[in-house]
Amino acid sequence: MRLPRIAEPLRHRDFRLLWTGQTLTLLGSFVSNIAYPFQVLQLGGSAPELGALVSVYATSSLVFLLVGGAVADRVSRRMLLIVTELGSGVIVGFVSILGFAGSLQIWHLYISYALLGAATAFSVPALGAIIPELVPEEILVPGNAVQGLSRQGARVGGPVVGGLLVATVGPPAAFAFDAVTFFVSAGAVALTKARPHATEPRLSIVREIREGFAFVFSVQWLWVTIFGWSFIAAAFVGAVAVGLPLLVMSVLGGGAVTYGLISAAVGVGEAVGATAIAQIRIRRTGLAIYLFGALSGVALLIYGLVPSVPGALVAGAIQGLSFACFGVLWVTALQVHVPRRLLGRVTSVDYFGGTLLMPLAPVGAAVLAETEGPAFVFVIAGAITVALTLAGLLLPSIRDLE
Repeated sequence: MRLPRIAEPLRHRDFRLLWTGQTLTLLGSFVSNIAYPFQVLQLGGSAPELGALVSVYATSSLVFLLVGGAVADRVSRRMLLIVTELGSGVIVGFVSILGFAGSLQIWHLYISYALLGAATAFSVPALGAIIPELVPEEILVPGNAVQGLSRQGARVGGPVVGGLLVATVGPPAAFAFDAVTFFVSAGAVALTKARPHATEPRLSIVREIREGFAFVFSVQWLWVTIFGWSFIAAAFVGAVAVGLPLLVMSVLGGGAVTYGLISAAVGVGEAVGATAIAQIRIRRTGLAIYLFGALSGVALLIYGLVPSVPGALVAGAIQGLSFACFGVLWVTALQVHVPRRLLGRVTSVDYFGGTLLMPLAPVGAAVLAETEGPAFVFVIAGAITVALTLAGLLLPSIRDLE
């Protein structure tokens, strides 16, 4: 019996191992994502301090991203993933120990988030570039979709587990859970046997980074999307990372469990989107990418214009669906149109552009939330997203991208 297209990559043993490891990593990360903001608030932190925490993570990622992409094109991407998973496990494990000992302070959270951001700067390019080493090119779309299901499944289960752990045991238990998942994931990746990418005589790190940027700026749809979406990503992160916890607590009258349920709704939407996008063949990829981006802006507007638990659940599901479809199509476009030897660097430039304004966005969102209310943050973020995505469709290179 023929399997659905989304299940085809799971025929490959190495891909199954990577998928399992990343599912665990993301599950733990979403558990921690619930714990971090509530840990800050439990320690007496305010909205600006919560925004600063997210800014620390984004700044750290931004500083190391370009180097991370160059390293991912130089060394074994498999080994790089193992090292970053182990390092991340040690970081959150230490936070957990401090929490259980009653010695945790807000500055510890800042340092841990900075270190996790640095680890992400190396793991993201490695993960984006290793998929073509594990599955044939003809099933890249379902490969990316089923890889995305790691995120969707984790987003459904992680916030619920995180909310329950925070509410019943406390944030340190959530951090401990996250640490264990990092360690198990490292073991799963260690069992893979990815096909090594071709090696060439190496330039200096700086020259290799410049080569990655040169390729990006030679392709219009690539650089416009990467750097144009830096504004969208900033608006999105400011709203979701800062505005959503404040919306739940101050407007919806909920706590960690409510926050977890809304985050889980995002995961349900992502699962539906990833499954659907893997089953169909889309010829006009650029057009679809930008329309799904506009739909994510509509979701942000719903958060702000319908500030209620049912409204937030609907918005979360739409947000997740659009995010998953956009992500699968975008990552596949990179893997198809970017030479493999440059894929790590181009992936890092992509992530660099996406995080370029993130150090400022959470602080700005926190200030806006305090002056105008958290619902207004979502209205502004949604308006920015819809306007910029529709403007991008004016370019033929985007509309005609296949």
